[in-house]
Amino acid sequence: MLFNLNDIQQRTASKTFDLGCELYASNSVSKLQIIDNQAIASVMGQYKYKVSLEKSPDGQCLASCTCPAADYQEICKHAVAVTLKVNSLSAAELEEVNANGTTQDNERNELIAWFLDKPGDELTNIIMGFLDGSEHEYDKWLMMMSSDKHAMGASELSKLITKALPKKPVWGWNEVSDYFTDADSLFEMIFPAIAKLPVEQQWQLNLKALVRLNDVLEEIDDSGGFRFEIEGQLNQNLGELFNQLSWSDEQKAQWIFEHFEDYKYDVFPSVPHDFDITPSVNALFLSLCATAIEKRLQTGVDFDDWRQKSALTRLTSVLIDQAQMQDDWQEQLRLIKLTAHDSDDYLKITALCKERNDLLDAEYYLKQAYQRANKPHEVLKCKRNEIEIRLELSEFKAAWAIAWQLFVDNPSFNGFKDLQALQQKTGVIDAEFTQKVEQLLLSLSDQKAQSNHGVHRFTNYPSELLDFYIDQHDIEKARSWAAKHKVKSSQLIKLADTILLQYPQESIGLYQKSISDMIEKTNNDAYREATNLLIKIEKNLKDAGADCTPLYNMITALIKDFKQKRNMMKLLREYFPECF
Repeated sequence: MLFNLNDIQQRTASKTFDLGCELYASNSVSKLQIIDNQAIASVMGQYKYKVSLEKSPDGQCLASCTCPAADYQEICKHAVAVTLKVNSLSAAELEEVNANGTTQDNERNELIAWFLDKPGDELTNIIMGFLDGSEHEYDKWLMMMSSDKHAMGASELSKLITKALPKKPVWGWNEVSDYFTDADSLFEMIFPAIAKLPVEQQWQLNLKALVRLNDVLEEIDDSGGFRFEIEGQLNQNLGELFNQLSWSDEQKAQWIFEHFEDYKYDVFPSVPHDFDITPSVNALFLSLCATAIEKRLQTGVDFDDWRQKSALTRLTSVLIDQAQMQDDWQEQLRLIKLTAHDSDDYLKITALCKERNDLLDAEYYLKQAYQRANKPHEVLKCKRNEIEIRLELSEFKAAWAIAWQLFVDNPSFNGFKDLQALQQKTGVIDAEFTQKVEQLLLSLSDQKAQSNHGVHRFTNYPSELLDFYIDQHDIEKARSWAAKHKVKSSQLIKLADTILLQYPQESIGLYQKSISDMIEKTNNDAYREATNLLIKIEKNLKDAGADCTPLYNMITALIKDFKQKRNMMKLLREYFPECF
């Protein structure tokens, strides 16, 4: 590759890189020329920009672009698109690019000469005709003219922000894309102009733009994320400007607190994390949070109202983070207890006590969690926590008893494996463990799913039993079970892999059923999956020195059964031509 894409991705904002990928994928790169270590191209979006890339002696990509964003971005989205285009070319395509480049150069020179021959008034008419055809192109050049004559003031830029983000309902995908393409074009001019103003004005204009963006999104369905480049740049600008403001620490802390306590806007930087606040501001901010918590608790919090609980939890979260950084686990515990109300809350306290090996307190808070566990999944979480505590206390029989009852209530192959792992930790407590598992699964294998009022809620015991038999290397029972019950294709393949050398013909039959199911899906991914499986079977047979004839007979049968599946036949003809 001419340019190091990983290096470029690291030097580019993630959204800018993604937009560059979109431009490349939409074939927006044209007139590409490559000469030695330099690439030149045009990139077409709402406007056409000229991009130049050069590989420096140390291997770094140096980018330039005629777009306004290149004034403040090291690598813009247009440069990313050209990089992707260059790196995608084969050697033959590179030669063709160079040949076309010579032709394009000649055409360009001829066009320049033609323009130079035109009288000034005729050129002016050509330019104005072009600008009159595009409202945003007209606005862009009007702004360029204003910038040339005088630096644009805050008032003018404020009006331009409003113009770039007009309030109107936009719902269609293409319409929303066009809306933000136009907005992006104007903001590529607006951002550099704002950057020339004093810090306070920069802050106010970026904040105004972000508030405006929130307002217009109330009537725009931007599920496609077309706003992300503007949003990302505004968030970045606010974060960088915050510490440059001449406000006092108290004012900064108050602003951070107000925007942290309540979600004023849907689209906004993460507060306080995106603002890199100083330690002194952070201390004041945390103090404001602590005061707010006390006020809410004094006035009373309805913990059954998720809004009230969420607001209090949000305020305590930053104080908990601070206590965690200071390794003050008692303070963490105190803060978590302030908002503890339901079973999950007390399980969090239990986990914190376990981390600190305070097992007596962990037991105490687990009891609190049990008392508040009103739903089956909450009781299940409590029991799993209790198993861990019993293990920590070396109460192995108690841990095993709880775990076994959980398995009885909800038997599964994964549950069996969990019990196996527990047995390795505790030593063998029940010597008849595997026999009991088998009997339990057998007794339930024909049971239909019962209602939520029933004890059991399982419908797939044949599959669970087959997994169990294969895991226990009980091949005869596994073969018998698979022959009598309907099980998943993945399990048939697993069984077939296990018995391939011992029972090759039976194994091939299991493979054939599974592969037929794959091909019946009628999509290329399934065809490739089936072909890869056949390739693996052939390799396994050859590695073991076994006869491949049953496999080839099976492939011949598949060809006969699925000859209408053309893409599948193409793959089989490529990898198993001898079967045709």
